[in-house]
Amino acid sequence: MAIVQLIDPNDIHTAAATWSGFIYQGKVALYHVLKLLNEDIANVKYSLQLDSLEDFAIVEEVDGLIQPITLHQVKAMKSKLYSSYKEAFDKLEKRIDDYPCEGAYFHLTTENEKSKEEIKEKHPKIDIYNNYEGNCFCPLEEIDEKCDSEISKYLKENKLSHFDTTELREISRLNLESKISGRIIEVHSQNHNADVNIRKGAYYSIIPLEDFVNILKSNPQELLDNEDYYLFIIQELLNQYYTEFCLEITEDLENEEKELTEGNKEKLSNYLAQINGLDKSSLLKFIQSILPNRSVKLGTIKEFKDFNVQQDEFKYSFLQILLELIESTGIIGKNLSWKDDDDLRYTATAIHAGQRSKHQICKNIFKNINDLDIEVPYESNMLITASIDVTSIKDQLNKQYKVEEELGDKKNNIVKWFDIGLISLDNAKDKIG
Repeated sequence: MAIVQLIDPNDIHTAAATWSGFIYQGKVALYHVLKLLNEDIANVKYSLQLDSLEDFAIVEEVDGLIQPITLHQVKAMKSKLYSSYKEAFDKLEKRIDDYPCEGAYFHLTTENEKSKEEIKEKHPKIDIYNNYEGNCFCPLEEIDEKCDSEISKYLKENKLSHFDTTELREISRLNLESKISGRIIEVHSQNHNADVNIRKGAYYSIIPLEDFVNILKSNPQELLDNEDYYLFIIQELLNQYYTEFCLEITEDLENEEKELTEGNKEKLSNYLAQINGLDKSSLLKFIQSILPNRSVKLGTIKEFKDFNVQQDEFKYSFLQILLELIESTGIIGKNLSWKDDDDLRYTATAIHAGQRSKHQICKNIFKNINDLDIEVPYESNMLITASIDVTSIKDQLNKQYKVEEELGDKKNNIVKWFDIGLISLDNAKDKIG
């Protein structure tokens, strides 16, 4: 019988990330879980622990106590320099000293300038994870494909080949990810809320590997044409876009030898925590609020692809706005906005079109609000966009007299929108910092 080490979770400094990488961390954890299940079904006796002993850990519950089996640290960075990781390598060595187990593994997104053997020589207590089809690293854009490959292998080995199609594998993977990302988001939410029990909660909130087996054996087709399913995918994608955005700007800053302040890191992290804290109804309203120029629909796969926030819109408009402006005193989903010295209120959007599209964007905003009759979730004078400047929708379209004749009872709401202007991020910064 294994010797059970008594661990006080209150002594563990949570590994919860506050900047970037925790979505990639969850995908890596899923990949390792799938590898374990494919290597030996007996591994189903273990559980997955997140953001506690390490970024993730494989643990076994023995007589009600949690015993670490392996520790895993994940670094979502594009740097190849050994010096960029040395502190993290040292930290993982310290972890395995504090919590002895069968092994401690470091996961890289980028091939390091030093070989696995050279790193092992400098840090003999840890190993670079090299189970990515023989490689010692796995980029963010490749981890989904590798998970899908492991899902396919499991399905074939367990006589479930009828679920082994490209579409159904993706649905299964997203459902598996939901077990992990939902738990990570919960832990991060507790972290941002300064919950005193976060260490204890993260330590004991383990996921039995049997839960993943049950998902792998279920029919993924049953999730299709379900709005709740697509709302979950949206949340997954927003977190993935956020991670990619963080990696990209960090890489650009390294290349230009600039510095990203801790304040900006914390600011974006706080915004993401607010997005992850939205319930399904609020999440849908949030997406619609940052896309006043487009209707949002989520009933089918086609609607999800055609009527949802896109990657470039969220990353290079909405997140870029949040990064470059001072932190809002409002809350995402309610009253996220900024005021200038003239008491005008500004609101961030995901509108990513250029100045040449300003007329069509204004027409789309008018049509969308008129057709859907949605409530304006904020009081705003200016909508912040990536690069469009328009004094007011009314002046741009120059159709107020016709609109007022046609609107009837809707007049007050639509005319109010007509008075709203669009302002580019660069000009908004001059107004509100």
